[in-house]
Amino acid sequence: MRRTLLCTLCMLMCMALSACTAAPAASPDPASIGSSSQSLTGTCTPDSDETDTLPDVSRDIPAYQPDVETPLSYEYDGAVLTANGLRHYSLQGYSIVYDPNLFTRQGWENGDAYLISEGNYLSVNRLNGMDAVTLRQGLILQEEIPDLGQQVQVGSGTYTAHTLVVSPQDGIYRQFWILELGPNSSLLVEQSYVMEDPNAPQYQAIQKAMLDTLTLE
Repeated sequence: MRRTLLCTLCMLMCMALSACTAAPAASPDPASIGSSSQSLTGTCTPDSDETDTLPDVSRDIPAYQPDVETPLSYEYDGAVLTANGLRHYSLQGYSIVYDPNLFTRQGWENGDAYLISEGNYLSVNRLNGMDAVTLRQGLILQEEIPDLGQQVQVGSGTYTAHTLVVSPQDGIYRQFWILELGPNSSLLVEQSYVMEDPNAPQYQAIQKAMLDTLTLE
């Protein structure tokens, strides 16, 4: 059975701490890692009554802002379509435009998921107490993927991407981006869609358009 992200990242941090002869570093926030594992397992389905909650006061994030109506344009089947989107200002320190008629947004303490159906979603998780290198190593170990080191444009920034298909029988396309916010804070963005779904090309196009609107606040 495949290890979860929580076990992998905890193992990496323990190894790093045991090998270090200097003063011990801060441990990852277990709550943050636990929240992110919801998206990484491909079953990103928080309880329906979950809503955004105020994070720890130690986090350097913007104050709450209401969603703002913002058009979301995307290319599909040779045409440019425009949806009546909303720009969501997340408590995790980013904003993104999504189509509320297609996506159901669900939030928890350390992340947000934009859900269409099982296997079709975009999620953004904030991990505090962990640098981007450790997060990338944990992701590679968990998913058993090579470190591609691809540079991709996400919103207004360029980041490292990891692309994989979880397994041929599942037929799920998943792509990850690690957006470093600081020395010990990162956003983990995951795109997922079921490749055999008849609407997969449209889902992929809309997800790509959403990523183009992602902005760090």
